[in-house]
Amino acid sequence: MKVVILFPHPAAGPTGGYKVAMEYANRMVADGHEVHIIYSGSIYWSRKSAWHKLTCCVRWVERRLKGFSCRGWFPLDERVREHFTLSLCERHVPGGADVYVATSPYTAWYLNRYRTGARRVYFIQGYEDWGPGLRAILHDTYHYPMQKIVVASWLQRLLKEEHGEDSVLVPNGFDFERFRLTVPIEDKDRYCVSMLYHDMPGKDCAMGLRALARVKERHPRLRATLFGVPARPAGLPEWIDYHQRPDDELHLRINNEAAIYIGTSRTEGWGLTVGEAMMCGQAVCCTDNAGFREMATDGVTALVSPVGDDEAMALNIERLLADDALRCRIAAEGHRFIQRFTWERSYELLKTTLGL
Repeated sequence: MKVVILFPHPAAGPTGGYKVAMEYANRMVADGHEVHIIYSGSIYWSRKSAWHKLTCCVRWVERRLKGFSCRGWFPLDERVREHFTLSLCERHVPGGADVYVATSPYTAWYLNRYRTGARRVYFIQGYEDWGPGLRAILHDTYHYPMQKIVVASWLQRLLKEEHGEDSVLVPNGFDFERFRLTVPIEDKDRYCVSMLYHDMPGKDCAMGLRALARVKERHPRLRATLFGVPARPAGLPEWIDYHQRPDDELHLRINNEAAIYIGTSRTEGWGLTVGEAMMCGQAVCCTDNAGFREMATDGVTALVSPVGDDEAMALNIERLLADDALRCRIAAEGHRFIQRFTWERSYELLKTTLGL
């Protein structure tokens, strides 16, 4: 079958939602399907002025010359074909597909206007209400005549209870070769904490840094390791190490050396890094958002604190520092729980849903 996956734009660095869709693309071409990934040079091309369209054309040429592929940060199979188009209007997108997959409200907006008789799928990985442009169309997209696939049970409930729409739940999988336990849980440095750093406000890393600072005042032995796509944040204290775009080997080492991982987000569709931490035997302290709750059960697989509450997060970190038996139990329960989320299981569910 021929499958076309629509992305709003190329991603300059690792992005969770892109990684999930590209993992499926790799598995589809391995099964003999023809897969095309489309990146757009403009959102809402048909609604913009001539001047905007000219500007988009210039930027499109610049991006073409500099390179638009995501293969620099994701091991995308060479058989997956990437395209960078002026827009996602149907005339700019390869035709003749059996299945078109929208990956965001923007791409669903375009796909809903296609005249093709092919199957249309809306792959929903979060509640994407970021910015006025998305909010203006988000709820409308939930009612488009497409097969909806969601990655989390909370999204399935949202669509059904608030919008009356059915969906198929296909939980994300994890790569158990890339992330695995290499340092026994009891041997990890309990005074070492790791955290994802991101400059998106929704990740609320500022709250995480405040929590770490509170713990450091009361536990001088504490040290932290942050990793992320942006450059090292200005003003980060010396006792916090930072790794920009760590490779797989370094990322694995970070997750295994640190005994505790903190997830700070205000909202998440799924919460990839929490699962990766559990795979490596870290005890998780995270905020109480719907995406994290797919994996984090307070007192069982994680210690959960209210969103935005740095003092509560700090107290949970200190509980793990003070009680090593609790840390080991939380880490072990998380490690056992996360084993159910395999890519093999997820891909089988996706294949059944798409009829591949």
